[in-house]
Amino acid sequence: MGGFVLSVTLVGRNEKQGRHFPMWLERLLLISAIATLYLFHADVASYMQSQGAPNWLTLVAEWGILPITLLILSELICRIIQFIHTD
Repeated sequence: MGGFVLSVTLVGRNEKQGRHFPMWLERLLLISAIATLYLFHADVASYMQSQGAPNWLTLVAEWGILPITLLILSELICRIIQFIHTD
């Protein structure tokens, strides 16, 4: 079987179980995205204000676009790690 353990699912299929995936790595990336948001939201706000953006656009960039961008980036990195880690 090549070192894999077969397990039977609820519908009766035999599936092999792969290597254990390090979930701590995904958690670390999520925490780093939150820390990056905390550290850089003021920089984004000051940059937007220095460019003459209205206050509502500064708030959208600071608390909307930055967090979503960081979450998308961390999810992309996690998926790349999963792709590399799978058999």
